[in-house]
Amino acid sequence: MGKISEALKKLNEEKERQKKEIMEKEKVLKKKEEAREEIKEDKSGAVRALLSSWGERLHFKENFFLFSSQSPSGIDPRIVTYYDDYSPLSEQYRLLRTNVKSLVKRIKGNHKSIKGVNSPAIITFSSSLRNEGKTVTAVNLAMSLASEEGTKVLLIDADLRNGTIHKLLNVEEEPGLSTVLVGEYDWSVGLHPTLNKNLFVIPRGKISAHPCEFLGSRKMRMILERLRGEKFNYILIDTPPLLSFADAYLIAQLTDGLIIIVEAHRTKAEIVRKAKEVCEEAHTKILGFILTKVDYYTPDSYYYYYNYRKYGRKI
Repeated sequence: MGKISEALKKLNEEKERQKKEIMEKEKVLKKKEEAREEIKEDKSGAVRALLSSWGERLHFKENFFLFSSQSPSGIDPRIVTYYDDYSPLSEQYRLLRTNVKSLVKRIKGNHKSIKGVNSPAIITFSSSLRNEGKTVTAVNLAMSLASEEGTKVLLIDADLRNGTIHKLLNVEEEPGLSTVLVGEYDWSVGLHPTLNKNLFVIPRGKISAHPCEFLGSRKMRMILERLRGEKFNYILIDTPPLLSFADAYLIAQLTDGLIIIVEAHRTKAEIVRKAKEVCEEAHTKILGFILTKVDYYTPDSYYYYYNYRKYGRKI
């Protein structure tokens, strides 16, 4: 627990830094509101025209600033499980969390997959193509799992080419996984706390030109073996798309299995079928599929949600 305690210490220091940032942003916001009131009092047509012009060009940025001032964590707004635990989308992630927990229980019944009942489940996430929502899904699921008291979650960014987890959670990019794999460092060097005390991250680190060499290395295998002995309940690993690189297969073979993210209305069935066949050829265990961006309608709202599909359903 020593390494996790060190990460928590870093988290407290980060919170203090952010408190200062909040105070500064509040001062800026106050000045902005005062300026707005002054403009409203100005009756000249020129000022009204200028304000209208600003409104068209700055509306999105202004709203984003206001949102950030209320939740100045720097965490990406797409991580809904951090910002709004009661939204319809967050509810879908809670359902996904329940399904994943049930899946892990079944895996833990197989000691060939997990060495010991108390060892963490290690799950790989990937997709057939880019931009299907795999990283946002993995981060939201990790945040949802970590929201339960006493549940420690580690999120690893193994997309050494284009990983973005550090941006989504507003943590430093380095040191990260590539730092540990390239140098003679312990895995804990790349460990970063987040604003959720139960969620820890190992970001990608510096972009690597030859990630396959590192992800398939003995060092990577040793890191995952060490992590199985740590006090985490879940370890989620985000990887590049299956049909673009071999990275996901290399990682999945070292974990308890793979969950494939599929975007509704975009990814064709033959593409998913091809990814599934490649996984089977590589002897990669597929744990399930998550269907993203499904159109979901309720009387009060219309929104996208993420749906879990058990492996075994015909693709």
